[in-house]
Amino acid sequence: MRSSIRTACPSHSGRSWTASSCLGTPWRTASANFHFLAAFNNFDTERFTFDELRRALTLIDATAVSADYGEMGEDFGKFFRRQIFDRLGLATVARDPDHARFDAAQAMENLSAYTVLRLLALNPAARDLPVTWQFADVETGGWAERGAFVRPLEPSDRFLIVTEGSSDARIIEHALRLLRPHIADFFQFVDMEESYPFAGTGNLFRFLQGLISIAVQNNVVVLYDNDAEGAASCERSLELNIPANMAILKLPNSPDFAGFDTVGPNGRHMADINGRTAAIECYLDLGEAPVVRWTSFNSRSNTYQGELVGKTDYMRTFLSQRTQVEGYNYSRIEAVLDMIIARCARMREAELATSLR
Repeated sequence: MRSSIRTACPSHSGRSWTASSCLGTPWRTASANFHFLAAFNNFDTERFTFDELRRALTLIDATAVSADYGEMGEDFGKFFRRQIFDRLGLATVARDPDHARFDAAQAMENLSAYTVLRLLALNPAARDLPVTWQFADVETGGWAERGAFVRPLEPSDRFLIVTEGSSDARIIEHALRLLRPHIADFFQFVDMEESYPFAGTGNLFRFLQGLISIAVQNNVVVLYDNDAEGAASCERSLELNIPANMAILKLPNSPDFAGFDTVGPNGRHMADINGRTAAIECYLDLGEAPVVRWTSFNSRSNTYQGELVGKTDYMRTFLSQRTQVEGYNYSRIEAVLDMIIARCARMREAELATSLR
């Protein structure tokens, strides 16, 4: 554990990390990492299990554990036996403590830092603690060049987000930089300086078909609005042969939209706008009395579609923010970001798990 945490680092400088930064990463990679090292070092995972390690890292009071390890010159395995085993409280968690302390020691010494962070992210006492990536000794010792640690992200680590319109892309990109700045550079958007090429669900669907036909290698997330057109196109897109490096998403349903003020030919009524007219602007802070105006009927989804009144003003207010504004309701746009991040983490996790196999 010690050596992997000391030598691993983010791909470039300037990123602020906490253990919860890894919370979106699913379980499969952490488990695969554990079992890969078990097989490589030939210890019995029935006598010391992944769940036992998970429980230890979940229950430990990380704020009470000393970070003083002395001279830190011990051999592989010995450090885990002498320093880590007791600090994690594995003697009370493991069914076979002796096996966990001795037979699994060398494997645990080499456990990925990202696996450790993923498990610590489940620990309320640890998930918001800062993470310091220590690589200066590795650099000065001549084990690796600085460029191996401080460098831009590789293209394979980034995700292209493609949306129905330019306003969707601008809002999501701004939300990432405002609310998730530590991971914003993992996401890229279509260059919109001249004109947005995929406006409308029809163009976006055809673009998706084109990407599939040329077997694009980039990681791509296609995001539809949560309205009648978007819901219908999302269902149609999911019927395609979607490769592993692509994901089809729709803006999430929100309980805030279940009883929304709407206006149409028959006057004002409260209605559920999920799947009918919830475009990206609806996920911003809408103040006290937002209204949706019904505009057209979508025959494919057999429902009416509408538009948020004053949506441009809501968007401009949000895009003008350079820092988070006290009292502004970010909960709905954060739900959008969490959905995108979780799906991208699953895509990346599946790739990493495959490499471990």
